[in-house]
Amino acid sequence: MNLEPTKSKTEARSCLFCGSVANSREHVIPEWLSKRMAIRHLEFHPAHFGETKGLQVRPPIRCEYLKTKHVCNKCNVGWMSELEVWAQNHFGDYVEPNIAFDDLVGLLPIREEPSIIIRWLLKTAIMVEKALPRGAEGKVVPALNPVAFGTKDPTDFFVWAAYVDKPNFNLHLVRGFPVWNGGILQPFQIHAESMDFALQLNHLALRLFRCPDASPTFKAAVLYPDDFRAAPMHLTMKIPFPFPNRPIYPTFELFRDALEVNANLSNE
Repeated sequence: MNLEPTKSKTEARSCLFCGSVANSREHVIPEWLSKRMAIRHLEFHPAHFGETKGLQVRPPIRCEYLKTKHVCNKCNVGWMSELEVWAQNHFGDYVEPNIAFDDLVGLLPIREEPSIIIRWLLKTAIMVEKALPRGAEGKVVPALNPVAFGTKDPTDFFVWAAYVDKPNFNLHLVRGFPVWNGGILQPFQIHAESMDFALQLNHLALRLFRCPDASPTFKAAVLYPDDFRAAPMHLTMKIPFPFPNRPIYPTFELFRDALEVNANLSNE
C-alpha cells in the first residue's frame, strides 16, 4: 500500500534510516504484537498529506495488512527485525489479554537496557506517523531517526509503563506537552525535538517522551479505595516507587494525563 503520492523511478523514496532505496514494506503495528494482542482484525484509516490536496484519509484497512514503504530491505530484516525480537522477548507476555497487575514486575529488567526500549518505541512511532493521518506538521522530527537506527545516543528520552484496568488498543502521538513555564501551566507547548508517544497494548501501557530543556513530572491524581495513588513505572531510570504509589490506572486517558513538564527557565 503506497501511502504517499507516487514518485517516478528517478525520484524513488529513500529509506528513512540509511538512505538506500525504500524497497521494503514494514508492518506499522508489528506482526508479532497484533497476533499476541489478538487485534489482527482491527481496522485503521491510512492517509497521506499532499501540498495541493491536504490530508486525504483512505478506506479502512485491517491491522494485519497495514504496512508502509519507507524503509529498505536491509534495515527491515536487519536491525528492525532484531528490535522486534528483543521486544517480544522482553514484554511479549505482557501484551496478551489476561495479564494481572502483579505480572508487571517482570518488566523491571528492561531498565538494564534502556536504549533498546527507547529505540523500539521510537521506531514504532515513526512507522505510525508515516501511515496514519498526521496533517502538515510531523510529530517525530527527522533528526530523531538516527536514534531509532542506533547511530545516535538517545539523550533526553524517558519511558514510562503502567497497568490499565480495562484492556484495549490505543495510541497517542503528539509533539508537545502541558508545560509549567514561569509558574503558569501552558496547556500545550513544544520544545526542540520534543515528542510524546503512548501505546495501550491490552493492559500494558507504554509511553516514550522527549522534552529537552525541561524536566518531566507526574500527577499523582488517581486515588484508589485502598489509599494508594497511581504513578508510572520508570523503565529508563532506576527509581523506586515510594509507598503508597503504584503504576496502575483505570484508563489509558488517565495514564496519558499523568505527564506534566517543568520548563528550565535558564535555558528559555
